[in-house]
Amino acid sequence: MWKNYESIFVGPYCLCLVAKCDGKPLYHASIPLDNGAQTSQQAAKKQALIAVLTKVSGQREVSDNPAVEQAQQDVDGFISQLGYGESKDQSDGAAQRTLEVGFDSQKIRAVLRQAELPLWGSPRPAVLVWLVDDRDGDRQIIWEQSGRPVIDQLRDAAAIRGLPVLIPVGDFDDLMAISSSDLWGGFIDPVEQASQRYQPDGIVIGKLTEQGIRWQFFPDTSDMQSDQTRGQANNAQAMIDTIADYYAEQTGVVLDNDDERASLQIAMAGMDNGDDYVDLERTLAGLNALQQVHLAELNDDTLIFDVRLAASQQALINELTANRHVRLMTPQERKARTMAPAEEQDSTIATPALTDSRDADSTDNQRLWFVWTS
Repeated sequence: MWKNYESIFVGPYCLCLVAKCDGKPLYHASIPLDNGAQTSQQAAKKQALIAVLTKVSGQREVSDNPAVEQAQQDVDGFISQLGYGESKDQSDGAAQRTLEVGFDSQKIRAVLRQAELPLWGSPRPAVLVWLVDDRDGDRQIIWEQSGRPVIDQLRDAAAIRGLPVLIPVGDFDDLMAISSSDLWGGFIDPVEQASQRYQPDGIVIGKLTEQGIRWQFFPDTSDMQSDQTRGQANNAQAMIDTIADYYAEQTGVVLDNDDERASLQIAMAGMDNGDDYVDLERTLAGLNALQQVHLAELNDDTLIFDVRLAASQQALINELTANRHVRLMTPQERKARTMAPAEEQDSTIATPALTDSRDADSTDNQRLWFVWTS
């Protein structure tokens, strides 16, 4: 959301004189300016395009792609908003002037499609980062309002990758819920309980030492006991890069260049109430792997959608099951829903919408089955 600005229109895009930019979106970049020269501004626009493509694709190296190089030559055609701002105070106390650039999301997606780069869409998983500092011999938890440089470093690194990061506030509830020894020891139960109030998708325990930072990464808070990885690096940027790389690989979608995209059905069982339907509708609307979605059937607890893909079936499965409320239906569950038991073959109470006249193999090829878990 832009704050404290005035706008005028210059050529094809809006020029905003920005005092402060709050909550920068994926398609926005802030680039330091050396001076007010046109050459400097044009170079900054190209840097901004690379920064946005990096965030949106989830890939760290995009500049050498021929399609990206071509887009840089016509960078002005991708800009939807342009403005000026100031970065945080530098070490000498001076503020750095910045160029604030917003890009047209559809044009950025077109570049990704042409470059055959993935689209890592939104909403993205929110990661709660617990930090404990061991560098002074007295282990302390670093809270959000601590003023420590590592907090700014962490936020800056997360902004570069477009990864939502949460830092515990350190209020009374936090102080009562967890200790530095819990974090240093990597004890899952107290970390899980203390994290619940923030409702994160993933959790990181970062341990600051004289040698750098070591971390435990739990990508799925619903499976912390068995799903975790460890790593170490010199700085917060390397840690954030590792986490962002993981999520981008899991849910990034390579958009299909074929205009004849596949059509199939999605069956979602376990829909118990209207709130579930609203949540599912919002989830489907945010999937990059889907081009079109239409509700075709409603029976008991199962919704069936006709969809047209914008990517592969596997990309759709990966993106949809990244939602903590969605899992693939097991073959046994699917068989029970698509084939009536022998003793019920003559019964009139079978569920016709879930019993397809086509054979089971044909149904499986044209319908993907999922379960919604509240």
